[in-house]
Amino acid sequence: MFFRPGICLLLLVTSWSTVAGHDGPDPRAHWVFGTPFFQDGNLKSQLGPSLTGKGSPMLEDSDGLNAIRLEGARSFFVADQPWPELQKKLPQEAITIAAWVSLDEMTQYGGIVSALQDNGDSEQGWALGYNDKTFSFALSSQDADDGNGMMTYLNGNTEVTLGKWYHVAGVYDGETMQLWVNGKLDAETDAQGGPILYPNETDLAVGAYLDRNESFPMNGRLAKIAVYDLAAKPAWIEHDFEHQKAWAELPPTAKKKAPLDFMVAPFLQYATTDSIRVVCETNAECKVTVRFGETADFDRESDAASDDKRIHSALLDGLAPETGHYYQVTATDLETQASVQSKVLSFQTASLPETPYAFAVISDTQGNPAVSGKVGELAWGLRPNFLVVPGDLVSTGTIKNEWVYQFFSSMNPLISRVPFYPVLGNHERNADHYYRYMDLPAPEYYYSFRYGNAAFFMLDSNKEMGPDSEQYQWLEKQLTALETEKESGKVVWTFVSFHHPAYSSDENDYGDLWKGKSNWGDLRIRPMTKLFDRFAVDIVWNGHIHSYERTWKMHNDKPQNDRGTIYMITGGGGGGLEQAGPIRPPFQQTVRRGHHFVYVAVNGKELQLKSYDLDGQLFDTVTVTKTQ
Repeated sequence: MFFRPGICLLLLVTSWSTVAGHDGPDPRAHWVFGTPFFQDGNLKSQLGPSLTGKGSPMLEDSDGLNAIRLEGARSFFVADQPWPELQKKLPQEAITIAAWVSLDEMTQYGGIVSALQDNGDSEQGWALGYNDKTFSFALSSQDADDGNGMMTYLNGNTEVTLGKWYHVAGVYDGETMQLWVNGKLDAETDAQGGPILYPNETDLAVGAYLDRNESFPMNGRLAKIAVYDLAAKPAWIEHDFEHQKAWAELPPTAKKKAPLDFMVAPFLQYATTDSIRVVCETNAECKVTVRFGETADFDRESDAASDDKRIHSALLDGLAPETGHYYQVTATDLETQASVQSKVLSFQTASLPETPYAFAVISDTQGNPAVSGKVGELAWGLRPNFLVVPGDLVSTGTIKNEWVYQFFSSMNPLISRVPFYPVLGNHERNADHYYRYMDLPAPEYYYSFRYGNAAFFMLDSNKEMGPDSEQYQWLEKQLTALETEKESGKVVWTFVSFHHPAYSSDENDYGDLWKGKSNWGDLRIRPMTKLFDRFAVDIVWNGHIHSYERTWKMHNDKPQNDRGTIYMITGGGGGGLEQAGPIRPPFQQTVRRGHHFVYVAVNGKELQLKSYDLDGQLFDTVTVTKTQ
């Protein structure tokens, strides 16, 4: 009931142990999710690699069915063998993946079991999973390889009912991909052909769609998974389903309430000399209280406000300026009265104009928590006072999981200690998630803040930026009013941040520089530079281009020595890397391909800017000193 192209086999010879007492071939990997195989959060396999639990997988017995429940970001499994060793034992010519699964949540990308890389420079491997409506089967093969692999996502037609058990199987015979649901063919395609194309490095993940820059854990239950290196015939699929058909006939099971936890751990926003905001999200409707003080003994507390009792924001005010404080967040479930508490964390109120300060700039963290987490860790190691993020925090702003499991989870070690000030990028899509998570001055897509002797102006370059636009006129009024403070010496530095760059030497975003002309940046933004010239803006921070670029001082659209604005692209926070074209424009002072962050230290009229790569190595530095 199985076949492999060109070879007739009834018995597999495998380097893994075999299972006795059944007819037909042994799987390459076989997991039963229940007692006695689940111990201490890990799962012992029947065949193939055992699984190491991440987070808190939970054993569950309902309707006489033993299963493991996984709760989103907190819970999934990875194989306990290194990839080079594991890859040799996985199916090569053909594959069948069969699973019994029940889902509590559907997402755009979800994994039941996966061994893949699918990102900007690699589309290789396979995954049995689901999308926001149906099950799916993804695979990349050698015959369809376009140089770095091409993945086909075969989406099913059967709409999934949450809480219901399904038998799902993905089959590939070297020519055709098939997706089976409850013993029936649900979809097929011949878009792939030849041996399976595997990545050089990845994890075999169970209960997650996992690769180098994405992590989408499953929310639901697993009972059994088997992976064969043969293509199952229809009769075998039907038999495998019929064997435990009673599971599929069970009524949908309501999701049991998960233990109370922070879905988004506490983070900081908008510090002033006497206040700061603490934001978090809980996985149940809660009351949230923040205790705080200048020591961890906590002599004050503040109740958080919330529109939906899940995303909470607390204003801590009446604080001493430029002073270290400690805080701890307690969430209490409104239904059960259970509570959960964050660890003791710290923050510092904003510096006064005469005091030195420092900040980090990290942009385009989108969709790569491994890199954004590393960049955030390196930035935190320098102990900045705050963080500026010039857009593209996530890849798709409408997908909540990307905010929860990618941006906030990876950046939390930094943003739980220092406030961050973001702007909208194109990938945020002006999504409601941005406005629900951020606690910034209205209208939130543009705003300003002060820190030390600097004034910051944060804009949304997805919207109109020309002289007749709302943002241009707002900024003009703000900069005009700022002149008095600059004359008094209270404000020395003026900074602006928005996503799209006015100046860029990128190879193809503004014209194909390998074949022709470029606009050298976003022409929609260029009129705004006249305003920067007029009011002597010091530095403009952008993202959008996933590389590093710093201009000379620019005035009247030309490089200068003694005056002008420095424009910086700092898009190396995680997104797939881009590079400069072969033609060097006059405005370009330095350019570099690679993930990075920028560290800025200010002391009175001196500013030191240092840029670091993913290894923490300094690759660019500049000092700006004001003489008046």
